[in-house]
Amino acid sequence: MARQDLVGLLTGVQSRQQPISARNPQDWRMQFGQRQSEKMNQRLRGLTGRMSTQEALGAGLSQLDLSTPEGLKTVAKLQQSTGDLTGAARTAAAVRELTRESDTRNMLAESLDKLGRPQEAEQVRNKTLDLQLAQRIVLDEQKLAKEKAIDDQQRSALMRLAVSQNNPRAVEWLKSNGDVSTIASVLLKDPTLAKAEAFTTMYEGDEALRVGIINGVLHKATDKGWEVIPDDVKLSGTAPAKVTPRKPTSVAVTKEDRRVYSAVLEENGDIEATISSTWGGTDADLKTILIDKAHQIWKNADPQITREAALRKAAELEEPSDPFGNA
Repeated sequence: MARQDLVGLLTGVQSRQQPISARNPQDWRMQFGQRQSEKMNQRLRGLTGRMSTQEALGAGLSQLDLSTPEGLKTVAKLQQSTGDLTGAARTAAAVRELTRESDTRNMLAESLDKLGRPQEAEQVRNKTLDLQLAQRIVLDEQKLAKEKAIDDQQRSALMRLAVSQNNPRAVEWLKSNGDVSTIASVLLKDPTLAKAEAFTTMYEGDEALRVGIINGVLHKATDKGWEVIPDDVKLSGTAPAKVTPRKPTSVAVTKEDRRVYSAVLEENGDIEATISSTWGGTDADLKTILIDKAHQIWKNADPQITREAALRKAAELEEPSDPFGNA
């Protein structure tokens, strides 16, 4: 019904036929003739496939998406063509509003993409995220990025100053992400810059310490309160790397491996003689067991050792001393 009304406004032609009203027989005959002529034209258009202005507009409007600037621009042109200048002005204002919203939406989506928020950017594009909320997210992220850039710049400048003053503890404080103002109070010798409660975590070996700067001196938190950290204690601003011990792996002994081990045993008769006297069993079985055990030791040794050393470890023998005193 609403579309029919819009078509009527645009074309100036009502969708329903108006009843014939005439004051005298002459007017009645004229209106009746016009009605008959319209009926005839409609029949002819049906036969020839042509459409009236009203029908053409109705068909065109049904294909328009009035939620887009492009669709409303088409409506505004139709309104202008029919002389509806007031309606055309209102539609043009709606076009401008939709265009501004579309531009804002695209700008926010691009900003969110640049800030590393692709999920929110997609929500803005598909209109599932409120524009005001999206704008707050962008402003907050931009504020954080600006603050971080300033902090990084100040931290870099103080790092250079700490190095020039040969102050390794100040360097480690900065590496531990300690408060910039507090360490600046030490390096610049201005106590007014220090924050009342500025702490960070530093490491003495594997032990994590809660540290703070009090009156320009580094302290650590203990069960008894804050204690001054002696100058000879080495601190680190980063956690020590965790060393994962390598798990021994079982490695098959190839025929070539057995040949090499056998050659080593022939050159070092004390090894085989020792296992023969202490292990018990046939020489062939003992040799096989010894080589299997030595090969696992040799493959899993870190740092790498010689096959002879692996055989001696397997036989639980000390390596022979070097007569030349070489390590």
